[in-house]
Amino acid sequence: MAESTTTVKYDVTVDFGGFKLTGALVHDDEDRVLELENAEGPAEPISISLQGYGLTPEPGNVFIKDWSEHSGLTARLAQAGLVTPMHALTVGPYHSTAYEVQVTL
Repeated sequence: MAESTTTVKYDVTVDFGGFKLTGALVHDDEDRVLELENAEGPAEPISISLQGYGLTPEPGNVFIKDWSEHSGLTARLAQAGLVTPMHALTVGPYHSTAYEVQVTL
């Protein structure tokens, strides 16, 4: 039987800046995905794929964008002890910032 690559932390409140959501924070390390599952609707994505830029996060890590609706999200997640920022990246035509973070659930 294969070992699960999914870690879940229940009853987590994530501050998105303009609003807060509470639910289960789910990290799928195999797919490098972090999302918040909540009762109010579909899962809220936390991480972003940067495969289009040829980038893949290290095992245990995900990428989080720091623009638009996710501006400041990495800092708030780090302050809550849910992630540890590893380094910043500049991506896309607008030279936007994303962070590779280690998930610390």
